[in-house]
Amino acid sequence: MRLLVAALVVAAVFADQDFLERARAQMEEQGLSENEIEMMLTEESEGELERALEDLKKGSTYSWEEAKGYEDCEVFRKEMRDEWAAKKKKMGMGGKKGSYGKWDKKSKKKGACPGKPKPMDEICAESECPAFDLLNTTGCGYIARSIKAAQWVGTDMADAESSKEYMSAFWRLFGYINGGNSDGTKIPMTVPVLNVFTMDPTTYAITSARMFFYIPADLQGSAPTPNDDSVYIENMNEQIAYSRALGGNNPSKERWTKYFTNLYRALEMDGITVDTTTFATAGFTRPYFGRQRQEAMYFAPLQ
Repeated sequence: MRLLVAALVVAAVFADQDFLERARAQMEEQGLSENEIEMMLTEESEGELERALEDLKKGSTYSWEEAKGYEDCEVFRKEMRDEWAAKKKKMGMGGKKGSYGKWDKKSKKKGACPGKPKPMDEICAESECPAFDLLNTTGCGYIARSIKAAQWVGTDMADAESSKEYMSAFWRLFGYINGGNSDGTKIPMTVPVLNVFTMDPTTYAITSARMFFYIPADLQGSAPTPNDDSVYIENMNEQIAYSRALGGNNPSKERWTKYFTNLYRALEMDGITVDTTTFATAGFTRPYFGRQRQEAMYFAPLQ
């Protein structure tokens, strides 16, 4: 299951025949057996569909606030309602009742909307997460966590918008946890897959892009050295992460932009200043399997 989860993190983002061929070649380079490769590339493993459907059903037991981990701002909900009303009008559905209100009305309604994020308490019960403390906030539209200092394994991405580069970065990190380290140790997959970007404050061009996996707690302080020179262990200081959560699969660039924009707006309304030249996306769940959770993040030093 660890191998299957790891493969699908990337496969769901780049699910095409070219990707599958490249993925197979890279898995062979990592020394995986033919059986392991087939398991990782097969979508119809025994019971997978049933488990995915069962996971989706659990979404109906949570309100939107519980799923996201915060109460959204009324101004954002109004914008969403207005946007949905405009889309209905454009499609000639002006007089018909839509489903958006049912799913989002004041974030109180329950329901199994596929766009509802998976709650963090469920995610961290299923997979190991970095240690963090939830911070009390009086604002709306975001969640604030103090992420504890820890070791992460990382690698650089030469092109932040290249699916091929993203895939290569993932497999470099996967190679490390699959035994490509000084101890030959196979390390459990953790969450999230964290992508950290920096940009030029004048041109807004991305100047660096890095991908990280969290090192499990029992290896903190003693993580084995990567065999691949392009993979490194990084000690991250304790810091505050402010984020907004997305559900659903494969969010578009426009949707990411909107979530970062609204995250900044929510923080600004709460009097919080962040350096927007460093930001991150975090994937907490197995794509295209049940409920999803990705987050748009800004960071701030711990005060």
